[in-house]
Amino acid sequence: MNSFTSRAFFPSTPQGDGPSLQSHDRPEQDPAAEIAALRAALAQTQEQLHEAQHLLLEQARVFQAMEELTHAGYWWRVHGDRAGGAHWSAGLCRLAGFAEQAWVSNAQGCSGVLPEDRPALEQALAQMDGKDVEYRWCRPDGQVRRLRTCMRLHQTQDGATMELGVVLDVTQGHQVAAQLSEQLNFIQRIASSIPGFIYQYRVRPDGSASIPYISDAVQDLLGVSPQVAMHDLAQLATQIDASDLQRMRLLLERSIQDLLPWQCEYRVHDDDGNVRWHMTSAVPQKESNGCVLLHGYTLDMTERKRAEEEIERLAFYDPLTGLPNRRLLLNRLEDAIAMCLRKRKRGALLFIDLDNFKDLNDTQGHDIGDRLLTQVAQRLVAVVRNADTVARFGGDEFIVILDGLSSELSTATMQAETVAEKLLCALNTPYALGATPHYSTSSIGITLFGDERHSVDELLKRADLAMYQAKAAGRNTQRLFDPSMQTALLARSSLETDLRLGLERGELFALYQPVVNHRGQVLGVEALARWRHPERGMISPADFIPLAEQTGLILPLGRHILRTACTQLVAWADDVQTAHLSVAVNVSARQFRQHGFVAEVLEILAETGANPQRLKIELTESMLLSDLEYTIARMEQLQQQGVSFALDDFGTGYSSLSYLKRLPLDQVKIDQSFVRDVLTDPNDAAIVRTILALAQSLDLVAVAEGVETTGQMGFLRLHGCEQFQGYLFGRPDSPQALQALLHSQH
Repeated sequence: MNSFTSRAFFPSTPQGDGPSLQSHDRPEQDPAAEIAALRAALAQTQEQLHEAQHLLLEQARVFQAMEELTHAGYWWRVHGDRAGGAHWSAGLCRLAGFAEQAWVSNAQGCSGVLPEDRPALEQALAQMDGKDVEYRWCRPDGQVRRLRTCMRLHQTQDGATMELGVVLDVTQGHQVAAQLSEQLNFIQRIASSIPGFIYQYRVRPDGSASIPYISDAVQDLLGVSPQVAMHDLAQLATQIDASDLQRMRLLLERSIQDLLPWQCEYRVHDDDGNVRWHMTSAVPQKESNGCVLLHGYTLDMTERKRAEEEIERLAFYDPLTGLPNRRLLLNRLEDAIAMCLRKRKRGALLFIDLDNFKDLNDTQGHDIGDRLLTQVAQRLVAVVRNADTVARFGGDEFIVILDGLSSELSTATMQAETVAEKLLCALNTPYALGATPHYSTSSIGITLFGDERHSVDELLKRADLAMYQAKAAGRNTQRLFDPSMQTALLARSSLETDLRLGLERGELFALYQPVVNHRGQVLGVEALARWRHPERGMISPADFIPLAEQTGLILPLGRHILRTACTQLVAWADDVQTAHLSVAVNVSARQFRQHGFVAEVLEILAETGANPQRLKIELTESMLLSDLEYTIARMEQLQQQGVSFALDDFGTGYSSLSYLKRLPLDQVKIDQSFVRDVLTDPNDAAIVRTILALAQSLDLVAVAEGVETTGQMGFLRLHGCEQFQGYLFGRPDSPQALQALLHSQH
């Protein structure tokens, strides 16, 4: 390579001086070639400049699009140049409400900042430390936006210092946060007003679980803070009764698997060893990530459970002996009959009556008699199995139900007679009633069941007949029912035949008993079936209604009474004194469950032209318990057409708030068996008060049946009863007589 040397080259001026340029000696080249090379270099430079300009333009467009998408903008200026203003991006101009402009003066750049926010912004501008600062900006159109900016110093390649700032519009985020806060406050207010806590429970696909949220009330119910509850599920589980925990988990697993509501009642143990009842209910929701989130609440239902237990104790157990009473006995006997038929086993009913008990009461007083009854009950329970039922039927009569006996008649008979003999031996030993031992004997009647369906009443009658045969045989013995005792049952068969003929010949009709308010004003009536036999005369409903239930004749009888009542409603609608009356019709379990019952009721209403809002259907508790969801669905179908419902004989079945609050009821009717002795029997009085309180809490109208005295009415009114029915206000009578009564009152 040729060598060259440096020298200073001064383009001369007239004065011999000029700007100095540095040059290098090169080997001499062709001038034309040098010009061509310079032109090529210039063209390449221009092409690179064009590409750079194009790239800068594309970047500017990208920045502008990003500003629009993110509701953001930026600014910059030379550090320390507070007089010359700053460069604002198009996005920042839009945020501020300005027309698009490259340079914005410092005064204009701060013109929209609210005075109370300006100190914080000025401090951030002074520090330029990269920290976020929020402030409110008032646009020229008066709209106030909330902006967030981050500012820092930047050193350029040529050593200049620049101030850079990015501005975001966070107004919408603040609005969403405010709405969420308001919703959270609303939820917390609700949570604090209910007697329990609300929660969220999330189950992940791998089976692990967590509690994203639980309200503060968990501290009151479980003694655990929300923070502990959310981070320690095991702590919650330890408080749940072990026998309930597995059932809870099974129900929860089904809820999560089928995405159906979860509801469960369970017991918890507090630190003092006390047991309380809780009820939890939740609705599951499938999330996009495969998790299931349950939104639920938990209530303390201890007092409600105690009330239910108290109702059950008063209504289903004998206060003297603690044994099941007649009401519970009848329910258990129904269950035993059904179970024996299902399992192809036999059972036995033992009817026990104490011999000469009346003499003891008359000579030594009722206290001694009660003491004997208590000891008899203890001995009966000690003899039979835990699965068997011992009940006090009334007075000095006891019932024992033995189920699960042999399917062979002879073996089952021997088993029942063996138990009866053991009972006689246990009851024959001396009783400690006073200073000297007392001896007492008993007579026992036995009947078997399970080979065919028998009604409860029929079995009781058979056992009763057998018991009287034992007394006739000299007492202190047992007798098994046999067909020779069936004289009374033949009468039943004859009555069934007559009932079938009576339905065909139109011998059955309806009478109407008024339902009144506390002023004696008739609000409605109950339609009651009556039977006038051409030879026997008037036959008691207590004789033919159970027979109709057992034989299936209740279906045509029920249709006939319902149609009669609806026809009467139409007739009363034309009279101003009776147009307001509603008519209540009893519907049996068999009638209610028959296929097409809802359609049948609607058809009768349509054919007669009766107003559905004047028709009330009375149902009993026992019929509601089987297939509750099916029952509710049927009731709601009729309720949507205007028909209302009353729960008849409330308190005589398995009264439970858990189903009562779900049923679409308007009324509960207090059974006359409670009303009859409400002034003399503390247990009946307590039951009536409890039923009235329950009705009020559930917003149901309470109707007392069987009111016969002003004293009974006074007690009922004192405790909140609103409507009354009974002989005090009128016996069941013809529609003409009722119409005449109403006209006479006006």
